[in-house]
Amino acid sequence: MGLLAGIALSDDGQSLGSMGVDFADYDHSGNLSFFVTHFAEQPNSLYRNLGKKGFDDVSWTSGLGQPSYPYVGWGTAFFDMDNDGWLDILVANGHVYPQVENAGGIANAGAGYNQPLLLHRNNRDGTFDEVSNAAGLASLPLKSRRGAAFGDIFNTGNIDVVLLNVGEPPTLLLNANRDGNHRVLFRLVGVKSNRAAIGARLTLRSAGVQQFSEVRGGASYLSQNDLRLHFGLGAAEKIDSVEIRWPSGATEKLQNLPADAIYTITEGRGVSATKPLPPPSADSSKPR
Repeated sequence: MGLLAGIALSDDGQSLGSMGVDFADYDHSGNLSFFVTHFAEQPNSLYRNLGKKGFDDVSWTSGLGQPSYPYVGWGTAFFDMDNDGWLDILVANGHVYPQVENAGGIANAGAGYNQPLLLHRNNRDGTFDEVSNAAGLASLPLKSRRGAAFGDIFNTGNIDVVLLNVGEPPTLLLNANRDGNHRVLFRLVGVKSNRAAIGARLTLRSAGVQQFSEVRGGASYLSQNDLRLHFGLGAAEKIDSVEIRWPSGATEKLQNLPADAIYTITEGRGVSATKPLPPPSADSSKPR
């Protein structure tokens, strides 16, 4: 159905490299849009989900196309880097031909074998700004990177990233965000469903905003993200409602949960454990 849906090709009808991939409701439309990383001299693609009308390639108009054009993109994900309730994007880059570093190497190779990261901040209006310099990522040593796994590694309430570097030890990016925004994580445990709750969808409503995410086995390029579902809540100190659609087909609803906690929800039994997160403005570089 790719051609009919509008996600098989670029907006000018070209087939592309297609390495890393993620789905998310980045614009709060209630639909899962589609982001794909590509080879050098191809813009990374953002296909906005228009519902019954299919998908619209907004790679250039969203601001994601131009910064990515010189690079070979791999691991990626939508994630809320500052817990404001709007999903941002990080992309790991790296060429496949070491020869591009040498004089007389591959002609018109563009960027070298080792390449920078791209961090795109959601502007809440359908566009993104590339902010790797402001975030401190531009000062990192260049690497040829592949996999990227996302999760709250130290239970600080912020999403961290582990990057796979070709032929070298991995890189851990510790998210030290202290913007003061509230957040929450959910660990889902299946009973009638599979225990890891792969395939479950959680819909959250807070301060008039609806967000949703799914528990997925596998992610992006050769990576596995944290199975817990993370949501930034902005200034909201509580969650009005949570609805879980379990893989078994059962649904479960919860109401009036405080923000800034990690909740374990067991299928059919509600909240079975609660772990408080540090205050939103606390030093998130300190593991808990």
